Amino acid sequence: MKIKIFSIAISFIVITACESAFIVTSKNIKHGGANKNINLYAFVGKKISVTEFDPNKNKEPEPKGEYEIDEETGDTLKFVRKHYIMDGAFKCKYQVLRKMFNYLETDTVEFIAYDHYGTPGFAENDTVILYISKSKDGGHYFHQKYQFDKPYINKKGYYYSYPKFNGSESPETIQNMTGFDRTFSDEKDDVSHLNPEAIKMYYPPKFYKIENNFAIPIKGIYLNQLINYRLSTTFKDL
Repeated sequence: MKIKIFSIAISFIVITACESAFIVTSKNIKHGGANKNINLYAFVGKKISVTEFDPNKNKEPEPKGEYEIDEETGDTLKFVRKHYIMDGAFKCKYQVLRKMFNYLETDTVEFIAYDHYGTPGFAENDTVILYISKSKDGGHYFHQKYQFDKPYINKKGYYYSYPKFNGSESPETIQNMTGFDRTFSDEKDDVSHLNPEAIKMYYPPKFYKIENNFAIPIKGIYLNQLINYRLSTTFKDL
């Protein structure tokens, strides 16, 4: 039997564009300010541009392939593997208005964001609280997928926001959190699809009121408390 080698059969490995695997982990988390052991940069940013690009353009197949015998013809086929990113990809540029955790060296920053559902949610607002990290090779920053907060500013010029809960917080964590009274009437989450227990988990009554099947934040927190909370929960494994 003659052995024929073909480089035409391509097997695709589908990967999502979550770059969390590139994060340098540390168990010694210090809240607030700066900690070089934590690969996270948090800041209030003003949108300059958010531009979609094709993350798979000019991607070359891996040079080393795998061989397999075709059951029908008996020929030997060479399979070349190609990684394919399913998420939408965006090049983002933001002006840094206020640094919250770890310090970016410039007043503007560029980073890559991936989103499986289309344009990232943070791009809907001109000003937003963002969380980014450095890639493993240090060549670029990337957005912590789906993570952002909406900033507000009071008459004295202080930024604040409100906490978002992921349902894994202990009752003690929520009870120990403090805030100031402030109803965010422009922020409403539909909770009609959630049962009462789930509503309590994601929208605890200390920080939210339920009205006409919508959860509305009723307490604000300042940025130092927000980043401390984020480091203790969302980003505790960085």
